[in-house]
This record gives sequence, structure tokens and C-alpha cells, in this order.
Amino acid sequence: MTAAVDEVHLWHFRLDLPPGAYLALLDPRERARHAARPRGPGRDRYAVAHGTKRLILGSRLGLPPARVPLRVGRWGKPEVAGSGLRFSLAHSGDRALLGVCGHREIGVDVERPRSGLDPVRFAARWFRPEEAARVAEAGPADRWGEFLRLWTRKEACVKAAGGRLAQSLTLPVGHGPHTVADPSGRLPGSWWVDDVQGPEDCTAAVALAGTAPFRPVPHAWEPVTRGPGCGPPG
Repeated sequence: MTAAVDEVHLWHFRLDLPPGAYLALLDPRERARHAARPRGPGRDRYAVAHGTKRLILGSRLGLPPARVPLRVGRWGKPEVAGSGLRFSLAHSGDRALLGVCGHREIGVDVERPRSGLDPVRFAARWFRPEEAARVAEAGPADRWGEFLRLWTRKEACVKAAGGRLAQSLTLPVGHGPHTVADPSGRLPGSWWVDDVQGPEDCTAAVALAGTAPFRPVPHAWEPVTRGPGCGPPG
């Protein structure tokens, strides 16, 4: 009998929405972080991202979104207290990706090209030599895609591990679904990493702790239109 493959449930959603309906869903720590941000799109997107996160997790747990028991774990990695549910949230501009799975630490990342960043120079300085060569050798139309596939896979792994950004840059993430480990040993553990469908104009990846494959399960999500707690389940 073939062993069951773990599922990773994925939601893409937009962040350019009025934040009012989402603010009431945030806990005190999230509200403080929201209030500390400068007024503008980034502040509003924070409320929408974390309010939507609570709506989705609440629908999975059968709880009102404001009562989802979130806490901060190692190095600031958020987790659901008293539950086997694991999640990871990432965003780029006005697009966000939430990944949820059971009992395996998860990391997701989503990225789009950034003005002012030269992917060839960045990869040459920070990535492994063979990865930097892949970016440099890609044609002009493919260069950003090659860079972002590597970047999102690295970020997904380090987020699954609860590590720091700098620890992701030299991870040998390669291409396609496979197991990644840090040869330096600074980031202990192994992660199964793969590319997934990202939001429009974005590249995305998911990593799960361990060496077993996973199956991505996409879900639709409609924005809140009536008030706190009224978003439909995914």
C-alpha cells in the first residue's frame, strides 16, 4: 500500500482592500505592530494579510478568527498554540500566500521582480557559485524567473526551519522537488522543497520539514465584504 502524501493547503489573496473589516480580528500584538507602521499601503496590507490569515485558520479550526490562539515561537515564527496545525504567510506587494499543513513545520515564500535589484549581481555576491552561474547564463527574458525560483526556495526552507534571512542565502536548493539540507550545519534539519503556483506575476515555493514529499492543494478565497468574521471558509 502506498503511504499517504502530506497535503499543503494554499490560499492566494489580494491585499489592496479596505483594512477596516480586518483590524477587529487582530490580537493585541498584531494591532501594536500595525499601529507602529507608517501610514500608507504597507500598514493597510498588514491588517488585511493578518486578518485574512486569522479567517482562514479559524475556518480550519472551527473557531472565530479573533480567537485563534496564535503565539510567537522560536525567532519570532508564529504558531497555533495547542494545535498540530502549522502555517506560513508570505506577501509581495499587494499579493499574499498562506500555506497550512498538519504536524510538519512549513515555510512559504512569494516574490516578484524588484526595481533597483540586479539579480545577476545579487546572485554572484550571495548565492552558491553554481546557482549564480544559472542566473547569469539565463537569457534576459528568463533571468528574473531563474533568480526568483532560487530565492523563494531558499526563503521557504529557512522559514520552515524558523531561521534567519541570512541563513537562507547559501542553501543549495537546486530545482524541482527534492530534499534540502544545510551542508554547513548552521541550519539543522532537512526540508522537502518545491515550486508552487504563485499569485499573478509572482514566483512561489513551499518547504516542509523532513524528507517526505507533499501535495499542494489550492483554495479560493473571497475577501471580507460584510464585517469581522464574515469571510467564507476556504
